[in-house]
Amino acid sequence: MRIAIIGLGLIGGSIGLGLKRCNVEGLTCQVIGISRREETIQAAIDRGAIDEGTTDLKLGVKDADLVFICTPISLIIPTLKTIVPALKQGAIVTDVASTKGLIVAQAEKLTPKGCFFVGGHPMAGKEKVKLEAAEADLFKGATWVLTPTDNTDKNALETVAEYVALLGGKVMKMEPKLHDLVVAGISHMPLAVAAALVNTIAEAKEGQAEMKKTAASGFRDTTRVASGDPILGVDMFTTNKAAVLKMIVAFKASLSNLEKVIKDGNAERIKAELEKAKSLRDSIYG
Repeated sequence: MRIAIIGLGLIGGSIGLGLKRCNVEGLTCQVIGISRREETIQAAIDRGAIDEGTTDLKLGVKDADLVFICTPISLIIPTLKTIVPALKQGAIVTDVASTKGLIVAQAEKLTPKGCFFVGGHPMAGKEKVKLEAAEADLFKGATWVLTPTDNTDKNALETVAEYVALLGGKVMKMEPKLHDLVVAGISHMPLAVAAALVNTIAEAKEGQAEMKKTAASGFRDTTRVASGDPILGVDMFTTNKAAVLKMIVAFKASLSNLEKVIKDGNAERIKAELEKAKSLRDSIYG
């Protein structure tokens, strides 16, 4: 099995490290890394994430059986357009983007007959997005959403699912539109809320210096995702605009409700709101 990974950051590097570990455990595959910079390719080879690499997209995927596109969201479709002429018959292409509707629709139109596209999104990551942060166990126990449509080839879907399982991921299948609403709520909105909270402090006219000096674990944990790469956030919000805006409306309504009960000084209703939040969060994380 010849596997190409386009983009050798946190996700692409972790896929490579995971696959190479599987090689040691009995899987036979050759991993080719594709990056814009020779230095990144060499670093990935040195780390044992890939067997070989190239800066040439078409050359890198020419003989690949499976291609992971691990670029920023805005580059996935342009990348697919570039590699399509070089794909061999039977090649399977998947991606790791956190939005799926637009990507899957466009990718299915672009993928030539005899080749296959399967939308994917590993629900794993860190604030650090470069190769240095990659780890073989990044996907262990993590949900990896695959987003098949009526056009998705079943054998290609199962092949991608098998490799997700080899990397330690737990496959969940979901149609693209539902996926985008789900991630708007549990992935994109946390960034929106964290950024808004941090910017509230950044724009505070009074007490800002003291807030920064006294900020402890509560502020740190609530705003952790605000330390991520802003470009990733731009891609999330622009490619999943409708779902994110829908969740922002719902969040503003929830915040307004909390504002009202606090303003009214109604301790029982404040408690009820906090208990409702605690109950749902505890049901997710225990």
